[in-house]
Amino acid sequence: MSVIFENVNKFASLTPEKTAVIDSEGVKVSYKQLANLTKIRASRLSNLVIPNFSRIALCLNESIDTLVTILALNILNATIIPLNPKLKSNQLQRFLKSVDAEVLIVESLTNSSFKDMINQLKVIDLEMLQKDNKVQNDSYSLRISNPQEYSKFLITLSSGSTGDPKPIVFSENDKLKRSKQSVELYNVTHNDVILCASPFFHSLGQRLTFLPLLVGGTLVQLPVFGVQKWIDTVIKYQVTMTIPVSSHLHLLAGQLLKFPGKFKSLRCLVSSSASIDQSVKSSLFELPYCDFHEMYGASEIATATSLNKDEAKIKPNSIGFPCYGVEVRVVDENFIDCCPTTIGRIFVKSYLASSGYYNLPNTTEKSFVNGYFLTGDLGYLDIDGFLYFVDREKDVIIVGGVNIYPSDIEDVISRHIMVKASVVVGAHDLYFGELPVAIIACNPDDKVSIENELRVTLRKELSSKQQPIMFFFQEKMPFSPSGKVDRKLIRDQIDSLGLDLSRRLRNTQHMT
Repeated sequence: MSVIFENVNKFASLTPEKTAVIDSEGVKVSYKQLANLTKIRASRLSNLVIPNFSRIALCLNESIDTLVTILALNILNATIIPLNPKLKSNQLQRFLKSVDAEVLIVESLTNSSFKDMINQLKVIDLEMLQKDNKVQNDSYSLRISNPQEYSKFLITLSSGSTGDPKPIVFSENDKLKRSKQSVELYNVTHNDVILCASPFFHSLGQRLTFLPLLVGGTLVQLPVFGVQKWIDTVIKYQVTMTIPVSSHLHLLAGQLLKFPGKFKSLRCLVSSSASIDQSVKSSLFELPYCDFHEMYGASEIATATSLNKDEAKIKPNSIGFPCYGVEVRVVDENFIDCCPTTIGRIFVKSYLASSGYYNLPNTTEKSFVNGYFLTGDLGYLDIDGFLYFVDREKDVIIVGGVNIYPSDIEDVISRHIMVKASVVVGAHDLYFGELPVAIIACNPDDKVSIENELRVTLRKELSSKQQPIMFFFQEKMPFSPSGKVDRKLIRDQIDSLGLDLSRRLRNTQHMT
């Protein structure tokens, strides 16, 4: 049974005229209209030789039409595989092959990347799906009830910033349980207007898309994030709840804190993905008009820990306490639990965990050990069980055998008033193995004075091995489509320069 669509259908009967979705152009669709459009789309797809349990890849922009297609595929028991429509042809081919996609639905076949796919699998464009304007039959209502048959409801590519994404498998029940967790954590009701400013190919976008439809609320779509666009959307549609990624939240914080009266409708704001600057976080917890929450998790496990306003007062640097049904451990290299406050690897056991990665049994086995997911993060637990994030395990810079955490350096750099954002990565070095390099977003006219001031501050507060060997200045950071800083791209770009970073150090001093 398609629980997600059945909920939409239920509200189409209970509150037929209530607005279900508002797109970026301001077009509104009621629950009754959404249900009818979905049935039409399911009928059309069924006639286009989409058998039960097919793996259907979507390369579509965020729109009401895309949502209708997703719900229709849900009716037909298809496995939905959302992909970034901006993927290059070679990337698209690689990902489609990795998930055994049988059908590809695209915006338009005029895109050359999609034309290349026609000889490899069945390609359908939206224009083809929009031909019929009525339900041809009632086949949409026929569902297979065996849960084993449709355990692969959705396959999502992980959003990690350090390597190739991995296809994560979710059942429909997985997604429903995750939505229920959000309902309970943030008291979501049918009265909520929920803004989704994340793409559907990202797990956060999926959660924010399904959440309002399951409780009878209203979904507001914002396919392309922009600070002013986000502000205008929240005010215009009286948005009550949203979950921005941390990079977006940093850009929004100034407006939220400076003009709180403009956002009175916003009752709940949640920070997701990477941890945010401590000063920004502390200020957001003091917002007078809404509850701010910080969450920690991953696509594979959903929300693992949560921190609310009251908890932040006594644990200001924490990223939260484990949610109900979630166990968090911090272990050493031998998988032995670390003592409180000792940094180690973060492991999470959760009833919300996915079943693993599609067609990657070895990767699944390495990532899920005895029911625990290896997050790839480093942190520690305090004596009360609150979790503290330190850094990504892969992002740790090993300088001459010493572990250096980029976040320690980034925290110091980010305090400079002229710095908009900063990232520290480990660049390859033949002598030391790696050396820290700082990438800073700021006004390029100020870079000389900023670098001089930063070097003075960093020498005062950090050890010699923590000093960035070089500073690169640019107007903005490169972000992945999911809103995370693309550290891998930055690291690759620096390594491609072929710099002998430590030459000056070797000639002048010994690092201690």
